[in-house]
Amino acid sequence: MENPKVIYLEIRDLIKQNPDNLIDLLEEYHFYDISQAVTLLEPSEIKVFFSLIPLDYQASIFEYMEEDDSEDLIEYLPDELLVKIIDNMDIDEAVDLLKYLDDSVGIKLLNKFPQKKRKELIKIMAYKESQIGAFMTDSFFTIELPMTVKDTMRKVTDEAYKVEYISILYVTKEHKLVGYLKLKDLIVARANESIEDIMETRFPEVYPTEDKEKVLTIMNETNESSLPIIDTNYHLQGIITHDDLMDIAQLVEEEDYTKFAAISQEEVDLEAANLKASVKSRLPWLTILLGLSMVTSIILSLFQRQLTGSDGAILLAAKLAVYLPLIQGMAGNTGTQSLAVMIRYLTKNDDLDNKDIKKHLLREIKTGFFNGLIIGVLVFIMINLTTYIIVGNIVNRDLIYAIVASMSIFIALNLSTILGAVIPLMMNKLHIDPAVASGPFITTVSDVITMTVYYAVSLSILLPLFI
Repeated sequence: MENPKVIYLEIRDLIKQNPDNLIDLLEEYHFYDISQAVTLLEPSEIKVFFSLIPLDYQASIFEYMEEDDSEDLIEYLPDELLVKIIDNMDIDEAVDLLKYLDDSVGIKLLNKFPQKKRKELIKIMAYKESQIGAFMTDSFFTIELPMTVKDTMRKVTDEAYKVEYISILYVTKEHKLVGYLKLKDLIVARANESIEDIMETRFPEVYPTEDKEKVLTIMNETNESSLPIIDTNYHLQGIITHDDLMDIAQLVEEEDYTKFAAISQEEVDLEAANLKASVKSRLPWLTILLGLSMVTSIILSLFQRQLTGSDGAILLAAKLAVYLPLIQGMAGNTGTQSLAVMIRYLTKNDDLDNKDIKKHLLREIKTGFFNGLIIGVLVFIMINLTTYIIVGNIVNRDLIYAIVASMSIFIALNLSTILGAVIPLMMNKLHIDPAVASGPFITTVSDVITMTVYYAVSLSILLPLFI
């Protein structure tokens, strides 16, 4: 990657001194590097720069530019030029840009397009961000049967410059998708062979309204560099390429992270975020979590009388408080692990039957059991070792306390594991994204359960020994 500042200085000097050599300079750099350098241009330099380069260069620069940088640039270019630039961009990139702009600017530009192009753009813009149709491109190569290899090679040679993606050629018959052919297979085929004889007819049926995460899974499993998007009549609507796949994967990762952390998507964008929006997006979740945390306080108040009724009870309360954070932390971690595993399982498997769900739940229960057992034993050893180091000996009461604490953490870890697995399943059944079962939520619920178990078990067994 070149330093944008260096490229900017070279562009600025050529604009002022020798504009005829500007294209030769741009040929030396990747369009991504150029797009970063263009953001450093002054308003007066922007107008001159775009007047000196071809339209396809202009479109490529916008395609590699971040939307917020494009928005800043648009302010200094005439609408007529912007319409031409957007018209020459890949349709998915053009739609992303138009969606990002303020409604007034986007609508104003959209109304300046020819009717046919405007309909194509509106069609893509109408798809939801969760649907694959919002990401498909129209820059691909099609072959209409019947054709021979020789005729197809001639067509590819003559028309390949018009499209961005030619690694796979899509084959249609009466304007319906019937198969596809990889370019490398076309190259090695005999000239007189029919395309119908060498094409691949098996392809996933992906529709524009399909969820993008589902299509992401399909593309990963098929190992194809692109997927065709069809309507119910097998008319080819567009394709999704490997580049699109990378963008979708990043979006899915960001969406899942923000949901898992119980924050809004805008908060991960430092440019878009502001104080009012941050408070507004976080406050509802924090209020819910506050309500759940109040349950913890209520539970403690229920045990307050038992914990303060005598000097022995006060001593027990202090002893219980020492290991409470450890038990709560372990239970919360276990619940979060189970939650993450179940969410990942649900996102990778769309068609789940009860048998698969029960099998996975059983595995989580077994995992919680053995983890709880091992951690419980370690806690028993740790408590006794700590007591011996501090006090110098271990009495029966200390042994019983260590057993009770170990038993409590065993129960808490099992319950938290089950809870972490069940909550996403319930949300999935209700057609709610399981990722909203966020880490803070499961941790708070786990704290409530852990505290209830810990104090109920401890007081019922240990309190008589301390009174």
